[in-house]
Amino acid sequence: MATKKNLDFEKITAADILDVVPVTRKTLWLWQKKYQFFPDPIKVAHPGGKGIVGYYPAWVRDRCKRVYSLQKSGYKIAMIQEILKKEEIEKSVRKVLIVDDEKKFTQLIKRYFEKNEFQVEVAYDGLDAGLKAAEFRPSIILLDINLPGLNGLEVCRHLKSNPRTQNTRILVISASLQYTLEEVDEAGGDGFLKKPVNIQEVLVRCNEFLTQNGDPILNS
Repeated sequence: MATKKNLDFEKITAADILDVVPVTRKTLWLWQKKYQFFPDPIKVAHPGGKGIVGYYPAWVRDRCKRVYSLQKSGYKIAMIQEILKKEEIEKSVRKVLIVDDEKKFTQLIKRYFEKNEFQVEVAYDGLDAGLKAAEFRPSIILLDINLPGLNGLEVCRHLKSNPRTQNTRILVISASLQYTLEEVDEAGGDGFLKKPVNIQEVLVRCNEFLTQNGDPILNS
């Protein structure tokens, strides 16, 4: 059972929101009920035995800050709804799966991408890569070739032949000199970088993937 301290960390009340967003309880109710900017609170017995208290997910506070800021900037409700919808879509596609058995390198890339508002999952071998790709459904996979077990190019072929993952962009990375751009292209890769890589360049390539509508761009 969660302690009160843990519960406060994970959930917030209407009072917590109103402490940082200068609106009335009626406005908060409208945002919740009429405009459905966030879900209804989960109602539980007050820890002090004083009736019922409602808890919201912690992200609701940031959502209310965002809505308030947009209203202050002159946006109407319909426009705010469209903006929030677009932001949710953009967030859902900013998902990267990093597949590499070098754990220090993997964690470095993970932290960098998370700071740049990507959702990130990690796999350390080819088999786990396939499972994570099916579950996490990333938009982009950063795929090392020299993996334990299944070779990265084989992983790439499997992913590109699977209807569920065939549209996932795959940026292949390798420290080995034996692999070529042509081999990566034949395996279905959408890009190829040699280690050591520049993390900023990796981020640029991934952002390009998210904005491209045409064929993949392959660079050596």
